[in-house]
Amino acid sequence: MRLSNSTIVIVLATIIATSTTAAFVDAEVNIQPDGTMSSDSSFPAHWGQPPMGQTRDYVVLPGSYGRGSSTLKHWIEEKMAEDAAAAAATADAGTERRFADPSSSSSSPPWPEKSLIGMTGEEATQEINIADPTLEVQILDEDAMMTMDYREDRVRIFVNADGKVVNQPHKG
Repeated sequence: MRLSNSTIVIVLATIIATSTTAAFVDAEVNIQPDGTMSSDSSFPAHWGQPPMGQTRDYVVLPGSYGRGSSTLKHWIEEKMAEDAAAAAATADAGTERRFADPSSSSSSPPWPEKSLIGMTGEEATQEINIADPTLEVQILDEDAMMTMDYREDRVRIFVNADGKVVNQPHKG
């Protein structure tokens, strides 16, 4: 039995596509081959379904969600920031300021133990400078390109279009 060249190409393309898709589709986030989430999803139910269209990269996801696509990473970060903002709004209901005045003496821990998510970039910069004035603080758009070098004397603050911190800043 002799197969035509086009049949061989189709069979090989199907094998490659299937094995590549399986490696990304089943990447610790319980996405089924048909594109649906399994019922044992580790995401909070109030977040809804994760985005169906995802990039084919493989990155560390925030929190304890393992690894997955950068699309999923951004979705998780967005949902975590929404949860943090809702918690802060609930805790501070009826007050004029959402965050404490950094110059006042308070019992809240200093950065890096204190969450800066939801603050403006400038407020987060003040908190970091109070904790360690020797650090170089940079405010960047959440999708900004940057070098990947690690520096102990630098903190990058990633903000969304509204100027609110979306990820907890850390040294590096």
